[in-house]
Amino acid sequence: MLVVKGRAFFRGSLEALCLGIEEGRIVAVKKLLSGEDVHDHGDALLLPGCIDLHVHFRDPGFTHKEDFPSGTRSAAIGGVTTVLDMPNTRPPVTTRQDLEQKIEVVRGRAAVDYGLYAAPRSGSDVLRLRDATAFKVYMAESTGGLQIELDAVGDVLSKSAESGKLVVVHAEDPKLFQGTRASDLEGHAIVRPKESEVSAIRKLGERRGTAAVHVAHVTCAEALDAVPPGVTTEVTPHHLLLDVARRLGAFGKVNPPLRSRGDREVLWKAFVEGRVDIVASDHAPHTLEEKEEGPFEEAPAGMPGVGTSFPLLLRKVKAGELTLARLVSAIAARPAEILRADKGTIDIGKDADLLVVDPRRVEPVTAKRLRYRCGWTPFEGMEACFPSAVYVRGERILEGSELVAEGVGRRIRVGTAAAST
Repeated sequence: MLVVKGRAFFRGSLEALCLGIEEGRIVAVKKLLSGEDVHDHGDALLLPGCIDLHVHFRDPGFTHKEDFPSGTRSAAIGGVTTVLDMPNTRPPVTTRQDLEQKIEVVRGRAAVDYGLYAAPRSGSDVLRLRDATAFKVYMAESTGGLQIELDAVGDVLSKSAESGKLVVVHAEDPKLFQGTRASDLEGHAIVRPKESEVSAIRKLGERRGTAAVHVAHVTCAEALDAVPPGVTTEVTPHHLLLDVARRLGAFGKVNPPLRSRGDREVLWKAFVEGRVDIVASDHAPHTLEEKEEGPFEEAPAGMPGVGTSFPLLLRKVKAGELTLARLVSAIAARPAEILRADKGTIDIGKDADLLVVDPRRVEPVTAKRLRYRCGWTPFEGMEACFPSAVYVRGERILEGSELVAEGVGRRIRVGTAAAST
């Protein structure tokens, strides 16, 4: 039996504990345990590995931006032990053949566990794509051109309710977009205004039925106010920590856009208070050249983030702006609940996905440390607390900032998502 020791976050509080691990799962949680292999992390924090429900690893088709080995390596550096990869690759994952091809492309190449989204274009696609971990629906144009009309959204939701699959929605109403061109971040926020999110979420609620629905990357309190009961929500670290006042230029261009400083501060308050279910990175890298060449309006939307979500937010915990319990819930426990995966908490029977971190060790974020294939981060220089060790199903894959095991990740199996009313 492997024994991992540290100050574990167990049932809501930190306690010096030993975790007994066999066949990738936690089998014992005790004050004292003996085993054939003991990893003693002293007074460092022992937390459940993070689960990121929203990444774009660009594999296959756009691997000059990112691929599964590089993306999952960066995920591990940031304490993420499970990722769900979006379907806007090339080819996009819209057919059973596309899904089967992607399953084969990424098999054996992931450093952490993973799931794969598919993008049904109609209700009839839902059954054909049943082997996907979850579904993604785009109500408006974004990278990949997978948006569908409102009637098709309702059809997908209806059939997904029958299948029990989770449906993650990019919720913007294109009818409320103010033109198509913007020359800076402020203009981009006007082109795709807050009202478009509010309208899309309301229309989503009218068509949801009993489907298990999750709204991606909410950017403002008004959108949160429009979310119907039973629908879960996520917020990204870039919408929590960045705004249009920062001089990021095209590097800050994302969909939906960064908002004003006031919007960001209100969104942070809502997150701290628990009005948002989870944090997800929406890791969506583009190369430096793609972001720098040409005018702002032609730059692709998206930024990298899978390696910084947890380190940046743990720094907020150390600063007293966020509780550890709230962070662990948003970045591990609640995502696992939404997925119906046996992960996300330290308890008997759960996968032994763990991260070890000393919050007293504060370091600047650098692109060099994160090792994104795209070569940049919008959070360069910000203070963060990075993990010193990461385990996936009991196997240590990260020591310090170095990956020490390759290809450990497996495609996850999840239960039927809860369809609530």
